[in-house]
Amino acid sequence: MGTNGGRAGAYEGRRVELDILRALVVLGLVFFHSALVFSPDDDFYVKNPQTTGAVTVLAGFGVVWAMPMLFLVAGLGARHSIRRRGPGGFARERLLRLGVPLVFATVVLCPLPQWLRLRAADPGYDESYPGFWRRFLTVRPDLADFPFVLDGEYFETGHLWFVVLLLAFCLLLAPVAGALATASGGWFPR
Repeated sequence: MGTNGGRAGAYEGRRVELDILRALVVLGLVFFHSALVFSPDDDFYVKNPQTTGAVTVLAGFGVVWAMPMLFLVAGLGARHSIRRRGPGGFARERLLRLGVPLVFATVVLCPLPQWLRLRAADPGYDESYPGFWRRFLTVRPDLADFPFVLDGEYFETGHLWFVVLLLAFCLLLAPVAGALATASGGWFPR
C-alpha cells in the first residue's frame, strides 16, 4: 500500500490528458447551452427576445468540435475498458453507468422542459404537470430512427441524445470486440 491509500491500481496507466480534455469540453458545453438562449436559429427551450447570429457561429464551432471530441475520448476509454473487463463486463458496466442514469433522467427530468415550453408558448395552457407527465411517457417502439427507439407525441430525450448514442455505440461495440478478440486469439495490442 502506497502513500495514496492503495488507490494506485485505479490510476495506473490512466490518461490524465484525456480526463482534462473531457472536463474542458463539458465545461464548454455549459457555456454552449447558455449561449443558445441568444441564438436566432435554434429552437431552444428558453429564448431571449434579442438574439444575434454571432452565437450561431460560436455554437457551430461547439457542434463541430466539442461533441466529436467527447465521443473520441469515450472511444479511447472504451478500448481500455473492454480489454480490462471483457465484452460482457464492458456491456454490463455501460448499462449501469449510462443506462440507469439515462432512464432516470428521461423519466424524471426530461418532461419538465417540454411542459414549461408548452406553458410559455400558450398562456391558456393549463394542463397539470402530472397530466402532462403521463402523456410525455406515452410512447411506442419505433426502430426507424435507431438508436432513438421510442417515439411519442411529446416524448424526447432532450439534452440526453448523446447518452443514447453513446450507450448504443457501446452495446454494439461489445460483441464486435469479442469477435475480434476471438478471431485474433487475444485482445488488441497495447
